[in-house]
Amino acid sequence: MKKFKQAALLVLFILPAFAAAQFPYERDYPAINYADSVSNDAASLLFADIAAGRVELEHRGERGYLESLLTLLNIDDSSQLLVFSKTARKSRFVSPATPRALYFNDEVYIGYIPDTNTLEIAAMDPILGPVFFDIPQDVERPMSLNRETSRCLRCHDSMSNTGGGTPRFMMGSRLVDSNGAIASHEVSVIMQDSTPLNRRWGGWYVTGLHGEQETMGNLMFEGRATSIREIDLLENGNRTDLSEWLDTSPYLNGHSDIVALLVLQHQIEVQNTMTRATWDYRQLLAENGAEEEAVSAEKVAELAKPVLDALFMTNEAPLGDQIQGLSGFTEYFQNLGPFDNNRRSLRDLDLNARVFKYPLSYLIYTDSFAAMPEALHTYLIETMYQVLSADEDNTDYAHLDAEIRAAILDIVNVTAPGFFL
Repeated sequence: MKKFKQAALLVLFILPAFAAAQFPYERDYPAINYADSVSNDAASLLFADIAAGRVELEHRGERGYLESLLTLLNIDDSSQLLVFSKTARKSRFVSPATPRALYFNDEVYIGYIPDTNTLEIAAMDPILGPVFFDIPQDVERPMSLNRETSRCLRCHDSMSNTGGGTPRFMMGSRLVDSNGAIASHEVSVIMQDSTPLNRRWGGWYVTGLHGEQETMGNLMFEGRATSIREIDLLENGNRTDLSEWLDTSPYLNGHSDIVALLVLQHQIEVQNTMTRATWDYRQLLAENGAEEEAVSAEKVAELAKPVLDALFMTNEAPLGDQIQGLSGFTEYFQNLGPFDNNRRSLRDLDLNARVFKYPLSYLIYTDSFAAMPEALHTYLIETMYQVLSADEDNTDYAHLDAEIRAAILDIVNVTAPGFFL
């Protein structure tokens, strides 16, 4: 086991110079200054502490810095997800036998492929939105946190870096073959909360129980697939382990948990909508001389609506059977709280008709939500309160009945006093 001391750590932000045609954010969102702004996300703050000698990052054998990094970022290994489709930056190293592992908490995502020379980090910056880094795994190399503003954004931009997009986290679902390569374009989607389960998780391993609900998890094809209609999607479902397909000993556990997959999908949808609304508003403000009055109330409502829908899980595809995770993530996640006096929490899971028991996102507690522009932040809070405190059902949020609205209101009032203005 080796530790990096302060003198051995070099924190770098690699920010390539781009012409406007090469880096559309400079043209479309100059007010954000994405490439040149210093990020204040949790990973960047951690590495500043490492550089100052306040904490130490340990290299632990074959997995390198992975376990130490997860510990320092408070990421539990029960969040592990395994992706075997060749859709990552290091796709040549990814296969069904050597999937890419992902670990996450509310703010940070870590990517790990055994026997490769870097760890990948994505994080939610309160101002910039999604930011992307890597660090070396070789103990002989100087430690550096390298910020990526080019290669990652070829995919992690809502317009694939062709213009008009904003940075995003993403989960894709594709039909892939036994090498992890795309076998058919019949199903190739960027998953959303509204994506039905029978079109989710192509190219992902999935452990856990989901009853008679079909998913595309764990599916591989020796030849090219002819049509998804010819595939028995339940054949590889309801798996308690992955031993049929790979040796999981290089990873931190043997799971790619179905509940973690569901929670992650919700989380990135909220974060992506917050990023888009924030970027659009800040750019509009800059174009109008920073005069908030120049951005109409109607425009604020228009920008905020997708965020509000994501926070209230309005477009969530319903579950058709009970879901049960097996990695321990369900228990870990629900125990994070915060709780009201009846030990209720916005993290409480339903996993029968829907994912969450109380459909208002736990991400309202995050720095990224708090850092949204004041006009957007105020509109979101006021509208949430109007919906939750109303005597009558709101047609836009008909899934929130009176009992659920009252419970959510009670939970937020106790766990975040003063949240509602």
